[in-house]
Amino acid sequence: MSEKDLKNPRWQWLDNVMAAQEGNVSCVYRNLVTGEEYTWKPDTVHPSASVIKIYLMAFVFQLASEGRFRLTDQMDIDPAFLAESCGVLYYLKDVRRMSIRDLMELMIIVSDNAATNQLTSLVGMENLQKYLADSLGLKATRWRRLMMDFEAAARGLQNDTSAMETADFLEKIYRGELVSADASAMMLQILKEQQFDDLIPFYLNEFLPEHSIAHKTGGLEGVVHDASIVDAGKEPFILCLFGSGLKDRTPYQRAMGEIAKRIFEMLQE
Repeated sequence: MSEKDLKNPRWQWLDNVMAAQEGNVSCVYRNLVTGEEYTWKPDTVHPSASVIKIYLMAFVFQLASEGRFRLTDQMDIDPAFLAESCGVLYYLKDVRRMSIRDLMELMIIVSDNAATNQLTSLVGMENLQKYLADSLGLKATRWRRLMMDFEAAARGLQNDTSAMETADFLEKIYRGELVSADASAMMLQILKEQQFDDLIPFYLNEFLPEHSIAHKTGGLEGVVHDASIVDAGKEPFILCLFGSGLKDRTPYQRAMGEIAKRIFEMLQE
């Protein structure tokens, strides 16, 4: 019996939606109350785009918990990391120092690449990758280059992850098991302050309370991801929708919002 035959018939509609997408697409849905799960190519390794930033956030919290620094410590902003289209730091002409905590906020809620590179320089890229591989035991998720490092990307150095590893990671945050209960709660709150809501939250935000969805988006040419915890309704759930190798991202972007809305409605029945 094939994996498809074993799936619950009520998910046939989602099989059909995922099968209709071009490129490489992955889905992991996980009910955080019942444990029910739906997957579509969950272990496919995708270029991570900005979704990888959630892992850097966790490592920063881990080092802070070990006393390596305080989240309130101030950092000088390295001008080498500032570039147009990199985020908001480039445009803050009178801000040249910022706390580690505020850099993390910018990295997540507006996906600021300069803030990301500043934090990467703080923790060390090799140390970060060691944390992912050794401490978290991740195999698909790898950090190989800074944001906006197009020369490294041209050499084949790409940051990667999978929908399944990201879903497992988000569940640890939700259950208070990543770094510590307090750190997990802070990470969850930061993710709920996300400003880019045009993918999974697109329809849900019309009727859910504000800050109900903790998520991180990611996009590159031919790549669009959203990794989320929908913390509302009768049964909160994780939904990770990843896509790469897309000639046109628009159809999948639209599908993301529609999938999330239909799943949420199913759970309220």
